[in-house]
Amino acid sequence: MRDVFEKKWVAILLASILLCLVMVIWSALSPSHASPVSNLVNILMTPIQDGVSWVTNGAKSVVEHYTKYEELEAENQELRKELADMRGALRDADQAVLENEQLRAALGMKTKNSSYEMESAEIIARSNDTWSRSFTIDKGTLSGVQIDNCVVTVDGLVGYVSEVGTNWAMVTSIVDPSSQLSAIASRTREVATAEGSFELMGQNVLKLTYLDKETKIVQGDTVETSGYGGIFPKGLIIGSVGEVKLETHGASKYAIITPAVDLKKITRVLVIKSFEITE
Repeated sequence: MRDVFEKKWVAILLASILLCLVMVIWSALSPSHASPVSNLVNILMTPIQDGVSWVTNGAKSVVEHYTKYEELEAENQELRKELADMRGALRDADQAVLENEQLRAALGMKTKNSSYEMESAEIIARSNDTWSRSFTIDKGTLSGVQIDNCVVTVDGLVGYVSEVGTNWAMVTSIVDPSSQLSAIASRTREVATAEGSFELMGQNVLKLTYLDKETKIVQGDTVETSGYGGIFPKGLIIGSVGEVKLETHGASKYAIITPAVDLKKITRVLVIKSFEITE
């Protein structure tokens, strides 16, 4: 038994020596001169290192992407704010231009009608329901506005103040069914009544009623306020005649009037707070 163990030990020793010689020769012949143990370790570690590197690079990429996203989002918010500021400044500039034009118009009307005391106002709400055509302005009793004050633009008549508050007023337009005023044809000097109607309100036009059956009024004629009644000054342009029709009863005629002022587009008006009544 002892001989057997001694033979095994010698065999193991020889195998170890042979393995060492092989490793020394392999190391000497290797281009990188790496030791077999080092080479073996590197072979085993390379996949692990690649995995770690992939995870690290991936995490770094995610962090960089998120950081970049936050930077872009912050820049986007800043650009939006700048755009909103620019739009606000543009609106303010447009408003200033409109107000300046309105004040110039008021000055022109004041020059022609020295007795007019006027207040410039902005339309802040509209009521276009089935039964009425009115709007709200941003001036009221604090500015001297009162019920029945006449409301105009440089182009012509708009309506009258029907309700008033401290810093607001309701204006009933000339196409509203409740609107009625004395009018006169500029060319023929025929006197009639300009009034709104439910049938025509949706078209933003009104009627000139109580015309004689033999009226001389024709399409294109201008209609203005007569001054009768004390609410509307004399000579304000109401609009122009579109067509003349015979009433259903056949005893008189009426005309369709297109307002001189585009009631859908106006944004600012002038309130005539006082004026001298002329014959």
